[in-house]
Amino acid sequence: MRIVIDTNVLVSGVFWAGRPFQVLELWAQDHIQVLASDAILREYADVLHLIGSAHGQPQLAEKWIAFFFQHTALIDVRDSVTVCRDPDDNKFLSCAIDGDADYIVSGDRDLLDLKEAAEIPIITPRQFLAICRS
Repeated sequence: MRIVIDTNVLVSGVFWAGRPFQVLELWAQDHIQVLASDAILREYADVLHLIGSAHGQPQLAEKWIAFFFQHTALIDVRDSVTVCRDPDDNKFLSCAIDGDADYIVSGDRDLLDLKEAAEIPIITPRQFLAICRS
């Protein structure tokens, strides 16, 4: 299964437990393939560095950043989607569409309110885990 994970799910999974962490575990165990563009990887790294430093966990951030760069399918985004009310979130939609993702997994209301992008469902970690377990 090919998915795009937005940054808030990623950060929640790295620094806190719960469903976002369970999504990252599926990725670490090669049960899913995560797609990202250069812009998404840069955002992942920037935000993880910032939060890792703020929470006294820079080594944890570095470990996950290295994992992302090694285990993410890099998508060359050709088309730019501009439908999200938060323009910074359009990169997740563009990556999912150009990468032919099965799902976008998000906790961001700006993305979730769209419900889908080019017939790619935008779902919460809870919904995604339920699909994986069925």
